[in-house]
Amino acid sequence: MRRVLMLMGALLFATTAWAGEGLEGKGILDFAEVPAKLVPARLAVLDGKNITAPPTETSFWVEPGVHEIVVTAVIEDSMQLMGGIVNEHVGPGDDPGKTSITVEAGKRYRIAAEVLNNMGKWQPVVWQVEDADD
Repeated sequence: MRRVLMLMGALLFATTAWAGEGLEGKGILDFAEVPAKLVPARLAVLDGKNITAPPTETSFWVEPGVHEIVVTAVIEDSMQLMGGIVNEHVGPGDDPGKTSITVEAGKRYRIAAEVLNNMGKWQPVVWQVEDADD
C-alpha cells in the first residue's frame, strides 16, 4: 500500500511539475523506481542545499551541468545488514552518500543505493539514464 501511495504521489508531482514553466531544458534526478538488486535512496542535499521534500516527492528537475548530491539509503530489510544500519559510504568525500552527477538536458537519471556488504557499506548509483519523455 505504501508503494502505491508513493507512486501515486510521484505521478501527481510529475504531472504538476511538467505543467509548470521553465522546465524545458532541464534534467531529472529520479528516485522513484528501484530494481530488486538495489535499495531506495532519497535526495538529502543538492548543491549544498538541504532538501526538505516529503517522501512522496521522488523527482527533482535540475539545470544541466555538474551537481553535487548527498543521498541517504533507505534500507528496510534487516537481512541485508547483520548489525543494523550503518551509514558507511565508500565514495569520495567524508559525507555518506556524497557524489557528483553530470546532468544533461532532457535526460532522466534513475538513482538508488547499492548495498555492498552486510556490514552496512553502500554507495549511491545511477542505475539508468534515459530520455526524460520515456
